[in-house]
Amino acid sequence: MINARRYLAQALLYALFFLPLVYLSQQPDYRHMDEHMAVLKLAVRHAGAIIGECTALSEADFANLPANMRRPEVCPRERSPLQLELIIDGKLLYRETVPPSGLHKDGISSMYRRVVVPAGAHHGQLLMNDNVAIEGATWQLDQNIQLRPTQVIVASFKEGFRLQ
Repeated sequence: MINARRYLAQALLYALFFLPLVYLSQQPDYRHMDEHMAVLKLAVRHAGAIIGECTALSEADFANLPANMRRPEVCPRERSPLQLELIIDGKLLYRETVPPSGLHKDGISSMYRRVVVPAGAHHGQLLMNDNVAIEGATWQLDQNIQLRPTQVIVASFKEGFRLQ
C-alpha cells in the first residue's frame, strides 16, 4: 500500500513537471520571419590581391642578410581589403570594406551578412573589388531572383559569385 502511494505521488509530480513543458513547447506560435519575407545571406571568404610588387635586392643588401633569409627579391605580404556592395532593385542594401585578417594583413577577408527582403521577383547585384589598384568591381553578379515566401538563399563566393 505504501509503494502504491509512493508511485502515485511520483506520477503526480512528474505530471506537474511535464504538463507546463508540453504546453510551453506548443504555445505560443513562433515565427522567425514574416510570411511575406525572404532571406538573402551573403557569405564571402576571399583573399584580396597582394598590394605592391616584388623588389630585387642589390648585391650589398643580399650579402648583408643572414644565410637563411637570402633570396633575390623581397615581396610584400599585405593583401587588399574587399569592397563589397549588395544592390537589390536599384537600392543599396549593404556596403562594406572588409579588411584582411592576420597580423601583417596578409590573410583571408571574411564576412557574413543576413538581409531580409520582401518575397517576389527582384533584380540583384553583388559587386566586389579585391584589388585596390583597380577602380570599380573586379567581380560581379547581376541576376534576376525569384524569392518565395520564407525562402533562404545564399550568395557565396568561390572563383565567382553564385546563388544557392
